[in-house]
Amino acid sequence: MKDAPIGSNRRLNTVIAGWVCIALGAGVTLSNASLFALAVATPLSIGGVILLLVGIGMGPDGGPDKSGVSSWEPDSMTMPDAGRVMYRLDTTLSKPIRSSIICGRCAHLEWVEGVKPNEFTCPSCGTELWLSEEE
Repeated sequence: MKDAPIGSNRRLNTVIAGWVCIALGAGVTLSNASLFALAVATPLSIGGVILLLVGIGMGPDGGPDKSGVSSWEPDSMTMPDAGRVMYRLDTTLSKPIRSSIICGRCAHLEWVEGVKPNEFTCPSCGTELWLSEEE
């Protein structure tokens, strides 16, 4: 989703970073038990535990804005003919279920309630986009 807020995965990223720090600290400790290795691995592991606890303690991510999702419309643009008329069909997954149909010949945007209809003719240019379930 291109309009997602920048911090939308902050919780997940913090938890993953915590686990990575813990794993790296444990790996350094187990691979080489020198004083330098312990001096590097101990703060790394403790930092990983802190990151993990902070990440688990964060609230849930907000997710997509429902008003933004319900008011979304695809960009109307003409599409080249590729042996037949092109069209674009987008169907919402959450209720209310609506389908947007863009005619590739005239770039007309039409909204239909429900899923993809069995047949559709563009009301703007009269071009039959599909007659039955071809795909």
